[in-house]
Amino acid sequence: MKSLEEIKKIREEKRQELDLRVNLSANTHEKHILVCRGTGCTSSKSEDIIQKFKRIIKEKDIENVRVIQTGCFGLCAKGPIVIIRPEDTFYAMVKVEDCEEIINSHIIDRKSCR
Repeated sequence: MKSLEEIKKIREEKRQELDLRVNLSANTHEKHILVCRGTGCTSSKSEDIIQKFKRIIKEKDIENVRVIQTGCFGLCAKGPIVIIRPEDTFYAMVKVEDCEEIINSHIIDRKSCR
């Protein structure tokens, strides 16, 4: 069983993590690559996109970037959808072949393509 102090620490860590996803001015160096796993995006291979992002990040030894599967963003006709936070960069109709370019341009070269 965890102590009250441990639970408070976990809660604070999770609040900071979630703040990055909703607060565009979050004070962080971490980036989150949010990939839709709603029904439409999943049928368009969003799981393969998630795995490709994770492989690239590992191969290039990139730190402070997390790939997170999400629920539906509500734009199924434009899926798979990828959003990068905290910049709020939106990518639609992403294919597995696009992952390398997204990582190179957005994460490594720090270009924000909206």
